[in-house]
Formats: sequence, structure tokens, C-alpha cells
Amino acid sequence: MTTTTTASPSPPYTSFEVHVSKDDFKFHAAHFVAFEGYRERLHGHNYKVGVRLLGSRQVSGDGYVVDFGDIKKVTRQVCKQLNEHFLCPTLSNVLDITTTKVTTTNNENDNDSGSSVTIVCQDGSKFVFPLQDCAMLPIVHATAEELAVYLWSRILEGLNASYLTERGIHTMEVIVAEAVGQEAVFRLEIPNGDNLDDTTVVGRRPPLDVSQFVRTAQPCPSVPGTDTTNESLPTNIANKSNQQQRQEEQEQDPSSSGSTSAAAAANQKSFCCCDSCHDSFSAQLHRIAAALQETSVKELATITADDLKRMGQE
Repeated sequence: MTTTTTASPSPPYTSFEVHVSKDDFKFHAAHFVAFEGYRERLHGHNYKVGVRLLGSRQVSGDGYVVDFGDIKKVTRQVCKQLNEHFLCPTLSNVLDITTTKVTTTNNENDNDSGSSVTIVCQDGSKFVFPLQDCAMLPIVHATAEELAVYLWSRILEGLNASYLTERGIHTMEVIVAEAVGQEAVFRLEIPNGDNLDDTTVVGRRPPLDVSQFVRTAQPCPSVPGTDTTNESLPTNIANKSNQQQRQEEQEQDPSSSGSTSAAAAANQKSFCCCDSCHDSFSAQLHRIAAALQETSVKELATITADDLKRMGQE
């Protein structure tokens, strides 16, 4: 008698993930965002953090993607380290940050109670904070987006990358909200053991270089009529980036006059890094469609890419 062994059917195509966002995943902190020609006023937020882990098609033998308790312990610790601090972006290219350390001895324990952090801004503003009240972070701007990258590294460090990958977890997502309905999300694949730095503790990944996720180009100006924060800055600082852009355009075309020509305006629009500086792509398509409707069949056969570009700008 022949016995036939039937293989267990594969589980349906699906995947597991866990999302943890608790009321105590929070920290209260002060900051301001600064980039070329712009600085916010000093203010603060009640930040909230969420963590999402994406797993494989099957959970581990214990029935978990990962224990919720592990995520909660690590995230609470990271938030606690930022709570009631000024978030200082040590990689900023527009802030002059100086740390003056004065080490004192108290009960045989060294502390930085007399040390300070001095920040000088482009507009001449100067801030002096006690060092112990600052979180000196390896970020370029103190934005929710870059905080999400920083927190991703810290949380992964606490959870251990090797442990997560062994459990079939391939991606981690960190959400940072600075207000209700106002959050940034950073998502990245978890490195496997082969991609870990040999100089680090086994299973630990070196912190992410936040600057690699920041464009080197200058930021675009805000949508006209919506940006009021520059009103607090001197006119020469607020308009600095626009002046530099006009100067660069004139150097590229010495024949251009002081006023912005139509060609220069088109050139500026083509090099813009976002749609907030000009008409949306959808509006350009509508203009092109309207122009094509007025074009004869014979003319359609000879239309070039430059013609379409001109139609979208008219």
C-alpha cells in the first residue's frame, strides 16, 4: 500500500505588520527651522511618535511579528531623551553653533551645569542655551521630517536590526507628528547582517546620515500670499535667496538687463524643485490641451517638444 504525503498548502499571499502609537510616545521640545535666507521664530511643539514594522507572510513561532512591549520600551526611552529640550541641528549650514564647556565637580560626578550652547543666525539673532537643556542632534534642520530619520536610527538601534530581520521584519516606518493632522513619515528597509558596519556591535546599525536625505539645492520660495513668517526678518535676509538667483541668471546671460526677461523666467521655472513656485502640472496640461484643440491636423504632425513646452507656459 502506497502512502501519499500531501504537502501543506502555502498560506495565502499576504503580509503582517504592527503599528504602535501610544499616548506616552511623546516629547515636548523647542526648535526653530532655519535655512538660507530664512529663520522661524523660536517656538515649541508637543511631538507624538508612532512606529510601524512590516513583516513577512507568516508570524514567528510565538505568534508575534514582534512583541509590542519591546517597541514600547525602546520608543519611550528615545522620547524621554528629547523631552523638554531645545532641538539643536548640529549639521546646519546656516547656523553658527558654538559649545562652551565648563565642567564642574559635584559629589564626585562631573556635569555640564555651567556649559552653554551659543547659536548665531544669519539675521544676527543670537541664542544662548544651557548645554544640559539642548539635544544636540545630527540633523540639518529641526523639522519633523529629519526628526523622523533620526528617531528611525535610534529606535532601530534599541530594537536590534539582526533580531528584527530574524523575525522576518523587513521595513520600519517612523511617524512624527508636531500637531494633530500634521505629521511626517520616514520609511526604510532594515539592513540585514551583511549590510551592518563591522565596527559596530553585532546586530547594531550605525546611525543614518540625515544629510544624505536632504537636497543640496536651495529651497524654493513659498506660494505667494501664504508665507508670513519672513515678515519678522530683515528685508535683506528674507530676499537673499531671490537676489542670488537673479545674479546667477545674469551671469549665465550677460546680455540680460536688470529686469527678469521672459526667457530667464522660463529658465527659473524649469530648474525649480517644487510645484509651489509656478502653475501646477495639471494646469499646464489643460493649457496644452486647449492649444491642441485649436491646432489643425496638418499642424499636429509637425509639433515638437519645444512647441508643447511653449503651449504649457502661455
